[in-house]
Amino acid sequence: MNKKAIIAMLVIVTLVAGLLVLRLGGRRGIEDAPEEVSIPVEVQTSKRETISDRVVLNGRIEANDEAMVMPLIQGKVNAIPVVLGEIVEKDQTLMVIDQANSLRSLEQAEKSLELAQQDAERAEAGVEQALLGVENAEDQHADAQANLERVRSLYNAGAASQTELEQAELAANSRQVENARSQLRQAEVGYQQALNQVAQAEIGYRQAADALEDTIVKAPMSGVVSSLTVVAGEMAGGSQPVAIISDIEKVYFQANVAENIINSLRLGQDVTITIPAAELEIEATLDFISSTINPETNLYKVRAYLENEDYQIRTGMSATVETAMNTRENVAVNRRSVIERDGETYVFVIEGESAKRKDVTLGMESEVAVEIIEGIEEGETIVVKGQHYLADGDKIRVVGGE
Repeated sequence: MNKKAIIAMLVIVTLVAGLLVLRLGGRRGIEDAPEEVSIPVEVQTSKRETISDRVVLNGRIEANDEAMVMPLIQGKVNAIPVVLGEIVEKDQTLMVIDQANSLRSLEQAEKSLELAQQDAERAEAGVEQALLGVENAEDQHADAQANLERVRSLYNAGAASQTELEQAELAANSRQVENARSQLRQAEVGYQQALNQVAQAEIGYRQAADALEDTIVKAPMSGVVSSLTVVAGEMAGGSQPVAIISDIEKVYFQANVAENIINSLRLGQDVTITIPAAELEIEATLDFISSTINPETNLYKVRAYLENEDYQIRTGMSATVETAMNTRENVAVNRRSVIERDGETYVFVIEGESAKRKDVTLGMESEVAVEIIEGIEEGETIVVKGQHYLADGDKIRVVGGE
């Protein structure tokens, strides 16, 4: 091969190599150029909603009514036929106090009453006898008066002596009648005294019978035996209750509320009561709002009554009540969409294929939504997921939401 041919081949090889280098270099430059990336997000549309502040109050369950059982007499407890937690009816026997002394007192009172009644019967018979005596004396006096008139007529006619007249006058005086009447008055007084003794004996008997009845301690109302403070063999009576009966067919939730909340509540307001121990969530209404503050706690009492016919709710259980306050309608967004960072509050809205940051002023909050007082209008598309990866003006790609 001559020298020119060799030189020509070298030139061709050099040109080809140069073209390859230029091609590879150009392709690598294209591959290294950055591509604009879109961030996937989920969105929701802002809309007007009825929103309100929610308040949760802690409290506990109380019995609708409670009665402390206080024995009327003091003595040793002989028997307690009920147990703690038992459901009892009104006037059911709760315990029996020793009756020995009461039985002796009743027996003595019964004997005293029998004696008083016997004395009254005798006094009544004495009154009846005295009445007969008065009747006899009055009959005799009437006969003597008639005889005196006859003898006086004879005496005036000269047919009767002075002695006969004096005897007739003596027989006709009223002393015998007066004596009989005095005896009647004495008999009546004695009978009245005997009746008074009977009345006193009857009072004593009733007191003894009541004392015996008081040894049987009864339930003052229907309910549950929520407290028993004595056992058989112990002394009962005095100022300490021996039991407490609680009416829990109807119970109430009670909470103590601060002054900054109390005026936001109203009677009949809907509430949701949660009782964890009973695994219950119950819709109810506020039935009582105290108008005066408790001076010891500086709090106000509120109550909501609940039906409890199956006794599933027990007194003393902890509970919470949740209710809405200051309800109003305004633009609201999902709480997840709001970013609070470095003292600033904002959301991202979609404009075309880009995210735009908008500062917002928040209002009331519910479980899922927050009120927007300023910064967002109704109908805007709000980023609710992926917003924490965004900056103002970033390209976005909607992958979910409304």
